[in-house]
Amino acid sequence: ELKTTSLKGGHLETLPRILPGGIGKVGSPLTPDLENAELSPILPFLYLGNERDAQNLEILLHLNVGHVLNVTTHLPLYHAESGRLRYKRLPATDNNRQDLRQYFEEAFEFIAHQSGKGVLVHCQAGVSRSATIVIAYLMKHTLMTMGDAYKYVKGRRPVISPNLNFMGQLLQFETDLNAGVTPRILTPKLAGVETEV
Repeated sequence: ELKTTSLKGGHLETLPRILPGGIGKVGSPLTPDLENAELSPILPFLYLGNERDAQNLEILLHLNVGHVLNVTTHLPLYHAESGRLRYKRLPATDNNRQDLRQYFEEAFEFIAHQSGKGVLVHCQAGVSRSATIVIAYLMKHTLMTMGDAYKYVKGRRPVISPNLNFMGQLLQFETDLNAGVTPRILTPKLAGVETEV
């Protein structure tokens, strides 16, 4: 069984490395394998993943995920009928016309109200839309620049690659954060990033 270690509340915590078939081998981070990208812990309570991850109720419950943010127009809210997970959809497409920034605050509110449960943020591949939301969340709740937040997430999920449109929206978001147009929320501090900022 492969494990990954993260910092939680100042303590090291070991989490299982989640792969498509459960626990298994990891591809080289130098050559990200999109097809075999694993469910990625970004913070102790925040996971970034794809459609396949959203379908795997057993793994989600094992990781104490109670909330799922679906950043697609078309993928089902897979386990909504079970009543075991709380869902929110941000109806976004992955193209150069989509305004994803309009959903940032709504996404942040959903993530903030996780009540001690984990949150999975996913789109179809876990590469562009959901990665953009997670990067923006880190920027809002830490002093990370867009570049720092991108590197932080990329270090935990090597396959991320927000499209150029979304990168531009993140840069504008950074400008607004720095100018005070959009306020940062720095308290309480995010668990797991104390040593990163």
